[in-house]
Amino acid sequence: MKPIKTVVSLLLITVTVSAKAVPLLNGLAVEKQFNKDLYIAAVYSETLTDETAILLDSNAPRRLEVRIIASSLPARRFRNQWMEGIAINNRSDTLSSQSESMLTFANLFKGRFLRGDRLAIEFAADTGVTRVVLNGITLGEIGDPDFYNTLLLAWIGPVPPSTGFRDGLLSAGNVASSLLTTYEALEPSSERIAELQLRQISVEETLAAQTPVAEEILPKPTLEVADLPPPTLALAPNPTSTTPNPASDTPNPASATTSPATDNASVEPVEAAAVELAQGTPATETPAAYREEVVEDMEEEEAPLTADLILARQIYHSALLRHTFRHIRYPKRAQERGHEGSVRLNVVINTRGEVQEILAVQESRYSSLNREAIAAVERAGPYPAVPAQLGSDSFSFTVPITFDIPD
Repeated sequence: MKPIKTVVSLLLITVTVSAKAVPLLNGLAVEKQFNKDLYIAAVYSETLTDETAILLDSNAPRRLEVRIIASSLPARRFRNQWMEGIAINNRSDTLSSQSESMLTFANLFKGRFLRGDRLAIEFAADTGVTRVVLNGITLGEIGDPDFYNTLLLAWIGPVPPSTGFRDGLLSAGNVASSLLTTYEALEPSSERIAELQLRQISVEETLAAQTPVAEEILPKPTLEVADLPPPTLALAPNPTSTTPNPASDTPNPASATTSPATDNASVEPVEAAAVELAQGTPATETPAAYREEVVEDMEEEEAPLTADLILARQIYHSALLRHTFRHIRYPKRAQERGHEGSVRLNVVINTRGEVQEILAVQESRYSSLNREAIAAVERAGPYPAVPAQLGSDSFSFTVPITFDIPD
């Protein structure tokens, strides 16, 4: 009888462990900027699905994960992109209520990520706590039970980094084997883990030695800008249109429009370097490495973060996107040929809202769509002036544009 009891005990242990097992891999997506792979993003859930609403279920443990492909990635650049995605895909009242949580999250990212780094963002359904972990080292925790969904919407909300990125994460477990192999092979070295452990110990010792100082209470920035009416575009249904839009007062994704636009240029697929920038200079004269450095330089000039500053930036960015989306036209010839795609631009404006620079961060396969995205930004200028509260001589923001023809 003892052997039988032993087997039964092992089975019970196995069932218990399975019940607490990590969520299943729902999908993978590659983030690419300046024609360079930066990282692979992953979404884990207890239920494999292609529906946004199920992944937003706060009653189940879930996890987001990022594994770095690039040899080096500035943490601030990574953080800024995520914060912009939050601003685009969440309601203004959500941004206001979670400004302190966003500040905590943003301040967790310092220095640079290196190839093989694994960043995990874990949601515990029983406590509602979101834990941020880098290479097995906990960077911090956020207690707001709604914060995890705020982050997740930046990836799978109405305006994701690209439709391909969102579709990859909403693949219900149908992941390409080659991508999965690359993802699983990415891991940090023991030296890297030791370095981060020492850094974390230093941070904790510094915080323990600090004397609390009374913080000046500043008025919250107004939310009037964020509540502008949606752009007057004939939008195509997006892949998650069956799900109630959690960001009903955020900018709608720029998509197919029947505006009478002409497209006299060739629409054959082109390489990324063949796209022309706003000043008419071929992209081949502005190497991707240089453009990447320009973006990083702009990030280094940022003022120290506060909750109010984060909220003000997000409100202003939302207004800039709405302004841009009103000027997008779907090239007629591209529509006739069924050409679709996503374009992401980095735009720099001065304090008066005048466009100073346009960089193509991510391009579609079609030159006509790439040119139209840049032309839309040019037509949109001048933008609303930069709020004095931001305290900057210029403002850099990302514009994600999806050209999608209705079925």
